[in-house]
Amino acid sequence: MCGIAGYVLCGKIAHPRTVEALLDPIRPRGPDDEGVCLVNRDGTRAVYATDRTIPALRADRPHLRAPGAVISHDVALIHTRYSIIDRSSAGHQPFLSRDATIAAIFNGEIYNYLELRRELEGEGVRFRTASDTEVLVEGYRCWGDRIWERMNGFWAVALYDRQTAMVVLARDRLGVAPLYYRETPAGLFFASSIRALVDIEPSAVAVDTDRLVGFIEAGLKDLDDGTMYRDIRSLPAATIFRLPRTAVSLAMARTTRYWQLPAGRLSVRDLSFDEAVERYRSIFFDAVTIRLRADVKVAYELSGGLDSSSIVAVAAQLRSNAVTTYTIKVPEHDEEPYARTILERYPVDYRVLHELEDTFREEEAEFDAVMQEPYHSPNIYTQYQMRRAIKAEGVGVVLSGAGGDEVLAGYESQFWPRAAGELRAAGLGRWVDDYDRGRGTYQSPTLHGTLWGMYWGTRRQAIDVIKMLSDLQGKGGRSALTGRTAQEYQALYPKLAFDQQRRYHLQVAMLPYYLRSNDHFTMAIPMEQRFPFLDYRMVEFGLQLPIQYLFRDGWTKYILRKAMEPHLPAAIVWRRQKMGFPFAYERFLDRHRFDFEPELERLATSGLPVHRFGRYQDLIAKDPMKLWRMCSSALWLAGVGRSGVALGKSIRVPYLSQSFAMR
Repeated sequence: MCGIAGYVLCGKIAHPRTVEALLDPIRPRGPDDEGVCLVNRDGTRAVYATDRTIPALRADRPHLRAPGAVISHDVALIHTRYSIIDRSSAGHQPFLSRDATIAAIFNGEIYNYLELRRELEGEGVRFRTASDTEVLVEGYRCWGDRIWERMNGFWAVALYDRQTAMVVLARDRLGVAPLYYRETPAGLFFASSIRALVDIEPSAVAVDTDRLVGFIEAGLKDLDDGTMYRDIRSLPAATIFRLPRTAVSLAMARTTRYWQLPAGRLSVRDLSFDEAVERYRSIFFDAVTIRLRADVKVAYELSGGLDSSSIVAVAAQLRSNAVTTYTIKVPEHDEEPYARTILERYPVDYRVLHELEDTFREEEAEFDAVMQEPYHSPNIYTQYQMRRAIKAEGVGVVLSGAGGDEVLAGYESQFWPRAAGELRAAGLGRWVDDYDRGRGTYQSPTLHGTLWGMYWGTRRQAIDVIKMLSDLQGKGGRSALTGRTAQEYQALYPKLAFDQQRRYHLQVAMLPYYLRSNDHFTMAIPMEQRFPFLDYRMVEFGLQLPIQYLFRDGWTKYILRKAMEPHLPAAIVWRRQKMGFPFAYERFLDRHRFDFEPELERLATSGLPVHRFGRYQDLIAKDPMKLWRMCSSALWLAGVGRSGVALGKSIRVPYLSQSFAMR
């Protein structure tokens, strides 16, 4: 992963100030190298070095700050590099195609770049480097926009096509790589960092108080590609924007969505369970295999649960046990003994990080700046410390088990009630009874209609819900999963069908928030995180599986358990309770009450309806997670205030006040 930024302007400028303002906030993401390409869409282009460009390249290009060096331009491509594949100077970005018609900046990894490289070589392409960036650039030159659906990985890309004077922006299928944008009268600005777009904007920068209240009350934040700033948004995932020569906004772009989540589900008649297990295992092994490709040290987070243990088991076989894992030991919820059971099967390099030093208050302001927005749990800081400790041991890439629960409906309380209702409506009530009996919570069929307050008891109810969803999607053309407030989404969720609930967590709730917040603190180190369970083939296949292959005899994610049963200790495969890396909210909030409680006054002075939120002492026991969201929002607002941004007001950044004087 790296950092990218740039702009497409209405007019032309000939100074480096705007470039430098965008560059500084993304520097932590790419400490290994920097580069800039400035383009005049009327025909000229130039590449520049900065103080952090690798020495081998500085002599070959003018320095960005050299007097008179900056050409009159209306497009900028800015890159900071974190070297993972082909760490030589040949992988420098902005990367120019062999025929010099394409200039591109790229944040992410193309895991199947070796396979794509062989295809391109078969079509006559000759390569100069061993980088995946060159595969992307030459693939675009050869295949055009078909390259995006061929790639397996994650990416945020901006490129300039000299032949058509076209600027192209694209993101990966699930939005793993961040790409934020802000549209102003001066033009379109984009960056890997929210902070970069706050810093360069010379006009109004305003906090979105409605989103902030929604986050506090409903725990949802990254909705519909928005951020906590009204005018800063994320480019949609799985989308290509092509801006012709005269285009300076996304409304003027030609837009294509190149991938969608699968719409339908297979039946047990379409695919037997044994066939599904074999196919799932095959995809999973390959998803892990291609994510081991790196020219830096790769390690694995091991929590003791099924997902992370499955990744370690596959990697241990592929790497002949040359695998290093990291587990954190937390006294209150100690899962380390479960993680240790992996040693029964694989003699991996097993390392334990004990409860990390509590330095949160000392680093809170710095960490808030890293996160750039409020966040749901102080546990994120614990993970940040964990990854800093891993980085200190020379690790550049870490594999994580995130994503499996969203795709395979692993959150039982979130998914089973609706899944059970659909099974009953399909005449499979006995399957539901067997599942409930297996999980130890069997209740007689007469009570199923009220269990959790969400079960469907009859086909009539199923029809009513399907009609409701159709109405939601058809009314004014608004989808059930777009264009709603956090509170509306929260109220809607229990009414969604099972497939819609999984889409909800992939597109609205859990996954978008996790990916954004995880990127912020992980790339501040920096370290690259990879997610085998979010391989698009895993997502597509998982979402198409029959419900019966996910839930059976009291076990969630049944297909994964059976796929990994030959490869993992039974204590992991057939473990019911999983806590991940837990956090003691109540103890933390009580201990820091005199630090945090005064901060909450800032919510009231900012105009938020604090009377609806509750009192500090009451919420410690009643809803500690909501209390933390209040604290995090207040602490974030303090940082926003220190930077000069105010709720609903504007800020002018002094050193950019003349930045957009058009030439």
